[in-house]
Amino acid sequence: LTIQVNVAPPSSIVYTPSSLTLTKGTTMTTVTPTTSGGTATSWSVTPSLPAGLSISGTTGAISGTPTAIISGTNFTITATNAGGTDTAIVNITVNDIAPSSIEYAPNVFTLSKGSLMQTAMPTYEGGTVTSWSITPQLPAGLTFSTSTGEISGTPTVVSQSTTYTVAASNTGGSASTIVTIQVNEAIPAISYGTTTLTTQIGLQINTIVPTSTGGPVATWSISPTLPTGLVFDSSNGEISGTPSVVSPET
Repeated sequence: LTIQVNVAPPSSIVYTPSSLTLTKGTTMTTVTPTTSGGTATSWSVTPSLPAGLSISGTTGAISGTPTAIISGTNFTITATNAGGTDTAIVNITVNDIAPSSIEYAPNVFTLSKGSLMQTAMPTYEGGTVTSWSITPQLPAGLTFSTSTGEISGTPTVVSQSTTYTVAASNTGGSASTIVTIQVNEAIPAISYGTTTLTTQIGLQINTIVPTSTGGPVATWSISPTLPTGLVFDSSNGEISGTPSVVSPET
């Protein structure tokens, strides 16, 4: 009579938790399985664990510091002894390090309608940003890159000082910062047909009319005050009248 008694195979393998969400570059808390049945003499995993993680061939413990990003993936853990095998499933996700310390330098922009702005590029810490967003929408003519976070362009409308929230995201999370943008009218550019006038007391001058390019003029002024008898029109910049006093070239 020949009798052979084999060890009971491993059974009821449990990892707690069985779903792991890890962060790239951050050491995970070691997860050691519990089993019933016979003691496992070897452990293996299929497919290979993410780079930086390892499984103990003697205890089945999963540990390490992940160095690669992966979406949720099922890994089959197999425990073996002379009596047989049993398996368990562990799901692992490795997220990137969340962005942080987002900054535009400067973060306050005073622009002129019709003038190209200097491209504003953000800096940040943490993992690579995969998407950028801004709220509310930028003034017409300005653009925001959802891949780099750059603000650029030539504003085509006047816009009062407005605060914009820029958010940067990746699989690890998101962070935000504030920028303030104001778009003023284009600076006026004025000229007069004549820049020198020699006239006489009591002689009415031909009205001197300015031309203006650039942004529309909101107000006109002159300094110093014109000689008595001459008038400066603060609504359109015209100079007219009849001088009544002698005045040196001024």
